[in-house]
Amino acid sequence: MEKSFFYNITFNAKSLLTFLLLSFLTIQFIGLPQINIVNYVHSTITSKFIIFIYSCLTVSSAYILFVVLSKIKEAHISKLDITLLLLMSYIILNRYFFHSNYSFSIRYIELLGLSFLYVVLRSISNKQYIWLLLAIIISGIIQAIYGNLQLLGYYPSNHSGFKLTGSFFNPGPYAGFLAMVWSLALGVYLFKEKIKEQVQLQVGYSSKFVNKILVNLFEYVSLIGIVSIALIIPATRSRGAWLAIFVSSFFLLEFRYNFIKYGLKKLTHIKKVTLAFFILCIFFSGLFGAYHFKKGSADGRLFIWKVTSKIIEDFPITGVGFDRFKAHYMDYQANYFTKYGETKEALVADNSYYAFNDWLQFISENGLIGFILLAIIIYMVFKVKTVNKNKHLLLIAIGVLISFGAFALVSYPLQILPIKLVLLVAIAVLATLDIKKYVFYKEDFFKKAYVIGGLKTIIFVLGFTGLFKGVSYTKVLESTFETWKNTLTIYQYGDYKRAVINYTKAYPILKKDGDFLMNYGKALSMANQNEKAVEILKEAKQHLNTTIIETALGDAYKGIKEYNKAEGAYQHAANMIPVRFYPLYLQAKLYEQSGDKEKALIMAKTILNKDIKIPSTAIKEIKAEMRKIINREE
Repeated sequence: MEKSFFYNITFNAKSLLTFLLLSFLTIQFIGLPQINIVNYVHSTITSKFIIFIYSCLTVSSAYILFVVLSKIKEAHISKLDITLLLLMSYIILNRYFFHSNYSFSIRYIELLGLSFLYVVLRSISNKQYIWLLLAIIISGIIQAIYGNLQLLGYYPSNHSGFKLTGSFFNPGPYAGFLAMVWSLALGVYLFKEKIKEQVQLQVGYSSKFVNKILVNLFEYVSLIGIVSIALIIPATRSRGAWLAIFVSSFFLLEFRYNFIKYGLKKLTHIKKVTLAFFILCIFFSGLFGAYHFKKGSADGRLFIWKVTSKIIEDFPITGVGFDRFKAHYMDYQANYFTKYGETKEALVADNSYYAFNDWLQFISENGLIGFILLAIIIYMVFKVKTVNKNKHLLLIAIGVLISFGAFALVSYPLQILPIKLVLLVAIAVLATLDIKKYVFYKEDFFKKAYVIGGLKTIIFVLGFTGLFKGVSYTKVLESTFETWKNTLTIYQYGDYKRAVINYTKAYPILKKDGDFLMNYGKALSMANQNEKAVEILKEAKQHLNTTIIETALGDAYKGIKEYNKAEGAYQHAANMIPVRFYPLYLQAKLYEQSGDKEKALIMAKTILNKDIKIPSTAIKEIKAEMRKIINREE
């Protein structure tokens, strides 16, 4: 009788650590997307980030012991591993050496954590991946249920403008995560028989009842995942997620049933041409319908892509640096409107942190070098070869990557940690399944006991030193995010001096975070500490720029009576989003305060004659104030 994988584990040190490692990973993949601890600022992002780092540190402790207690065998490294290492190395060099002014970046720390997790995932066998796939599907089911409960009013949304967000900050990333899980669930369901065979070999025959449950678990869980996501995904109104689901489903269904391959064999040449024409008509009709479904949103994305192309033109080789898009984009948008005036594109312009196309944003941040490395990785993905018994896992992984790539065309999945976790597993599966690998550590030198002992000692000492430092740094970050959240509340109550004190304490940790510096500088300005506000807001512009920073900077300059600089800041804010009334209003008040009656009168008339994009009480009050200025000056 064969031993059961779950119930007859030999509890020696290595087996126990292997079991713990897989358990930690499973818990991480199920639990992380559900996290939203409201004690942190930007809680849907930062709380997932903090828990992710803690979970990586937990996994690392088990992994270090696993490596130290294991026998060092041959290391099998695929071409995909090598190209990923090259890309990671380039991103680090580009961040610290090719660009001098890097920012505090949650994305960068996440990238380091994901890189470590990739190494861990590459250390497990391909037969163990199916349990991680199951964990991701379960996570998607939980999110689908959560979304339905939000629609029914049982749970609050995380965005005032949308009723449905899941544990994310708006429906876009929520839908993107569900689209990735859909691809995974559909793939598992389509190839359920082969997966059942793999499960059967792992669980053994010690208990027929447990055996039956585990073998059928994948079929029913994947089916529940498909149905639950299908019920909630239309309510997200995310065209990117719909596209991702369509193309990945088409890919998986074709490779499962070969309906196109066999269907085309039965058609004549004329019928094939007619069918191709008909499919193209449907495709372009679908694109036309998707564009007009939310035309304003689509126009906004097209405009952002146009401006982003200007960044790429100016930084073609190395880009602007990893996670530095938001430090440059709004200045380019302002330059565009300065050059071309208030075009119709101004109606869809807004403050933007993302390019809403991760392919374009990746190129803008990493340049031609990064793009070439990425292209090589994509090429390697489709060149992966595996044995027939594992081909279904390869197809599932590629289906997930296709889903990600489609969604990335119109959104920002590389900014969303749970989506990146799913992407990571798919890539690790492909690298593990690849039968064409390079073999290392075959030389006699690495087989000597004293060499192995020395390597394990170094790994143990450096690993746990890094672990303790990581825990310490994460605790500091956690406390800082809590302080920032509390300080925002203090600011909203109007206690600006106390808010400044709290921001000053958090400054050493977040002195390169543009969002933090924006809040800090604004608080300084409101507390009439204008010279310090100018200093902090100028620092903020090195890492982020928005109309909020520019108007706050204008207020600070006005407070120290540097009127020309204040005018420049207000005008830059107006150029960023020309349809906004507030920066022009601040200019009019500036001219009035500085005694420039002629400019105040001209600006007041400009505001009165300005078209209104969205009527509001604030605009009515601004126009009423402008009439008073005209009456006084005339």
